[in-house]
Amino acid sequence: MARVALLALVTLASSAVALDNGLARTPPMGYNSWYDWTCNMVESQLKETVDAFVDQGFVDLGYTYFNLDDCWAKGRYDNGSVFADPKYFPSATLKPLADYAHSKGMKFGTYTDRGTHTCAGRPGALGHEAQDAATYASWGVDYLKEDSCNADQNHTVAFENYGAMRDGLNKTGRPIVFSLCGWNSWYAPVGNSLGNLWRIGPDDTNWHGVLTNININANLQMWAGPGGWNDPCLLLAETYQNSLRQTNLQTRAQFSMWAIMASPLLISANVRNMSAMNLETYKNKDVIAVNQDKLGKQGVRVAGGDLNPNGGSGGKMPVHLGPCTNGDAHDVWMMNSPEAGYIKNKGNGLCFNVDDCQSDLIYFDCVTTGSACAKNLSNMKFTMKGNTIVSEMNNQCATVHPDMSVFLSPCPSAGAPTPADQTFAYDSSSGEITFKSPSGGQLCVTTNPANANSSQTTNVWARELSSGSTAMVFLNVGATVTDVVCDSTCMASAGFKPSDNLSIKDLWAQTTSTGTGAKLVASMLPAEGGVMMFVVTKTSNF
Repeated sequence: MARVALLALVTLASSAVALDNGLARTPPMGYNSWYDWTCNMVESQLKETVDAFVDQGFVDLGYTYFNLDDCWAKGRYDNGSVFADPKYFPSATLKPLADYAHSKGMKFGTYTDRGTHTCAGRPGALGHEAQDAATYASWGVDYLKEDSCNADQNHTVAFENYGAMRDGLNKTGRPIVFSLCGWNSWYAPVGNSLGNLWRIGPDDTNWHGVLTNININANLQMWAGPGGWNDPCLLLAETYQNSLRQTNLQTRAQFSMWAIMASPLLISANVRNMSAMNLETYKNKDVIAVNQDKLGKQGVRVAGGDLNPNGGSGGKMPVHLGPCTNGDAHDVWMMNSPEAGYIKNKGNGLCFNVDDCQSDLIYFDCVTTGSACAKNLSNMKFTMKGNTIVSEMNNQCATVHPDMSVFLSPCPSAGAPTPADQTFAYDSSSGEITFKSPSGGQLCVTTNPANANSSQTTNVWARELSSGSTAMVFLNVGATVTDVVCDSTCMASAGFKPSDNLSIKDLWAQTTSTGTGAKLVASMLPAEGGVMMFVVTKTSNF
């Protein structure tokens, strides 16, 4: 039934007027303000960021778009027109900033939401799609990202909402790239009928989130191509406060993977004060060329499976159980912290969260302001009732899956005994939340990633190029240095026979070697983000 329903939705979306704007024939490249400034942005600082972006030579490399994210809008006039916060944008419009970006050789993008409000509580587009599209066109907007907070998550409604904005943009006659930000892979089969790119997973936020979206995108290659792309979120590095969202090595690994996956290359980082290594990463012309290859084929995973981050935090690490470690901070929980209803981990500062307001429990940033998929952030709030952990979002109980991950299911009816898979105990002195395992021992709810239900630490990916060559990425996300091997089976999946003679260009070391199609090895890849990227070309075969 689920497959039949999906096919029906695909047909529904595809039967609508397609976007068909002739844009994004290769993945969009540029800048996004969110992980740089978040909501701490003013027009003058953004103009300085445009200057830095141009001065660093990014525009000459193809990074075309300067995209504003959430927090710019303030309200609506009596006629319904949206206006910018005059405290930060003196004209109460984005036109001066758009004009400035255009004067520097860039295109300009902005942000809205298909719901009543944006994720930060600013005016959403629901019911104002055509009006807002006309406003954006009058300001000189070239790219629009539309989020999915404070909106109905029903698939049909979501497609209708995005279709309304698509039609509004089409009506303006201005070429505007349309970016859907719905955070789910179910947008991929219909995305090309609605927009130029579509988010397939959660905000990446950090290294764990980057790997989460790589895992999701591994099964979506059939939906990507010229004019429409799977979007695994933004490129991460330094913030405006110069804190790192991931290591420089992980930034290089992410960039390599986004290139092989034909993903949008939108740098969401402090380009005004960026490390030399990150600048070198983002300016690698050979890696950019792979991303922008005109054939437009998304790469595929040819060795390994879903990645286990072996570190990091955030993203979509599931709430899970593991051996109790007698005081390790990953096993220590603070109830009603930072606010009533929150369950916060001492080890990494993350809280319980109901993933996309569905049923899976994940660890996520302890968000206490703004908007989410549930009213009053109730997806972040839980109550310990006896031996059960109850979600304030839907009054369902935390339940342990056989793989030791945790999800929500209906609580026992009044007077009924608590099932074993919903029975927890909280020790206020130690901070441990314990669970009796089927074998009789005690397990602890933990944020230790070594216990999460995820299996692989290495991957090999391959992407066919228009030149007839193949781009390949070898990735190590494990805790130790290791060789990553593409054996004959892996090489066959990448399109090579053992008898093929190969020219192998290392895109990061800028060296060229020779080999055969029997095997390719990336030696001694560093831990937690070690990466090598090659373009492999057949020179002869027998």
